Amino acid sequence: MADTMIPIGKFFFKWRNLTFPMIVIGIYVGITPSTVLASGQSYLAISLVILGVLIRMSVVGFFNVARDGDNKTAHADELFTRGMFGISRNSLYLGNLTTYFGIFLLHGAPLALVAGFAIFLFIYYAIIFSEEAYLSEKFSDSFTTYCENVPRLLPKLGNWTKATSGMAFSWKRAVYSEYNVIGQSILVVALAFWYKS
Repeated sequence: MADTMIPIGKFFFKWRNLTFPMIVIGIYVGITPSTVLASGQSYLAISLVILGVLIRMSVVGFFNVARDGDNKTAHADELFTRGMFGISRNSLYLGNLTTYFGIFLLHGAPLALVAGFAIFLFIYYAIIFSEEAYLSEKFSDSFTTYCENVPRLLPKLGNWTKATSGMAFSWKRAVYSEYNVIGQSILVVALAFWYKS
């Protein structure tokens, strides 16, 4: 399975800035959106988008993380195991998936929610497989121990105190590092409402 997932993950890691918006647009245009959402669905969708952005901000608020790798390929000079990485090995991707879930929930059609989230879940798992292969080779036993103590995606909240002990959180860095994500999220939500109107 990893042999298949790794090249897919490498492809999407390199081309995600182009392919991800195309997937979202394709689903929004290809599947008729619901103009009438269930009671509270819009609020829940927007809350999930905000939560996803906040998760990402909480990651970079503890660490200045290089997110584009080296020449659009996985790269790490050190193994981050503290901060948000102490409760989820892929906390940035957890934030992204939460945001995408909210975006597709806002669409309103169950097919868009299921198909959109399934596509991105598959893509992110492929990216994770490719990154884990790289990290395992580079950090060997340290990475193995890290994997034993911290889950791949869903957060282990019981690790929070230990993972953040003695660390300083910078809201300035969090906002500065994620201003483009914040802006894009606002734009996507606004366009979703406009498109459905």
